[in-house]
Amino acid sequence: MRTVFVSGLGREVSALGFGCASLGSRFSEAQGLRALHHAFGRGISWYDVAPAYGDGEAEGILGKFLSGRRDKVAICTKFGVPRPVITPLMRLLKPAARAMAKALPHWGSGKAKTKRIPNKDRLHAEHIEASVVESLRRLRTDYIDVLALDDPNPQDCVNEAVLHELRRIIQKGYVRCVAIAGAPEAIIAGARAPDVYKIAQLPDNPFSQMVVRVKDALAGDAKLFFVTHSVFGAGAHERLSHLLVGDGGRLGSLASQLAYNPPFMASEMLLDYAFATNPEGVVLASMFNQAHIDMNCARAARKPRSDIGPFMQKFVIGATP
Repeated sequence: MRTVFVSGLGREVSALGFGCASLGSRFSEAQGLRALHHAFGRGISWYDVAPAYGDGEAEGILGKFLSGRRDKVAICTKFGVPRPVITPLMRLLKPAARAMAKALPHWGSGKAKTKRIPNKDRLHAEHIEASVVESLRRLRTDYIDVLALDDPNPQDCVNEAVLHELRRIIQKGYVRCVAIAGAPEAIIAGARAPDVYKIAQLPDNPFSQMVVRVKDALAGDAKLFFVTHSVFGAGAHERLSHLLVGDGGRLGSLASQLAYNPPFMASEMLLDYAFATNPEGVVLASMFNQAHIDMNCARAARKPRSDIGPFMQKFVIGATP
């Protein structure tokens, strides 16, 4: 596994990170623990979680996995989106929902997402320590490597009360490093407080190019470590797949000259693009199938490609209306 250096933590971590958003919801505890153990065995040492992930179960499951290997991994959890309240009936129905999702992969894709509490009503400085303490309890650890503000607005990131509280929990030893996990505007605003925020986490793919947007806006004024996610999300995989087979397969033929071949052409191109765009950071992936983990780890073990970015820019991004 290729590793990258996180200056805010003073240590190397895997270039590929494990996203725990579905841990405990779409995937059961047993399935999740098997995937976590397999990923760790393949060299993955960055694990991304949040109190709300997995219907509120992800931190607790990850905490069980951490036993005996806490010093070998880096954990990023979050503050801002509250842990959901799951009724006994909802817990009882979970296995049936998982079976339905497995039998019908697109089932539920059109369902309304859980409504988030507006930022102005949920990100209060006085609630940070209590949230962190609860995360520590569920994770069964005495420190968090990275605490990220979850989907803050730009004003949250420069709020003096929030900054004071973040500095205080670092001084108390609860947290080693603070991040912003959100939109480019929030990250750019937070870069004004470089003594607090060391890491930026945001979605990125060839069609959104958010990392490029943030780096251009900062113009080297802030040294942030980037963690990217959703490289397949927001329709990116479907969009690229359609482009590869469209126009008589012209783009697919061009991609084959870079040694990309079916059946995983789109997935491999998107993942390689993510590593090429963020060569010194971490790329997160949600991966609970062992074959999927193995494939992603194989891509992560390689030196980031220098040709995939220009190829995407010329034939995908530049040619897309």
